[in-house]
Amino acid sequence: MAGAHRLVATISQDGRPVTDLQPYLDSYAHLSAFHEGDQALAHLHPANPVNGDHGGHTLSFRALLAEPGDWRVFLQFQTAGQLHTAELTLHVD
Repeated sequence: MAGAHRLVATISQDGRPVTDLQPYLDSYAHLSAFHEGDQALAHLHPANPVNGDHGGHTLSFRALLAEPGDWRVFLQFQTAGQLHTAELTLHVD
């Protein structure tokens, strides 16, 4: 439902947890969410503290998705010096 949410991202590769996330722009991940109706934007960082190249595999975000509808979400994170982007659509009632 629209409002404040705790979002959790679990990062794995080939079914195994990824535990070597590297800081990217001072955070283990960046999550950007765009609302389909009006392009409202939420840009979030995980609550997890940065501790060198030992981030992962579960990241917790506090999100305010104020409008119902579909939100297109992009999660960026870095491992082994390579930036990765995962995308999905969240439906908010």
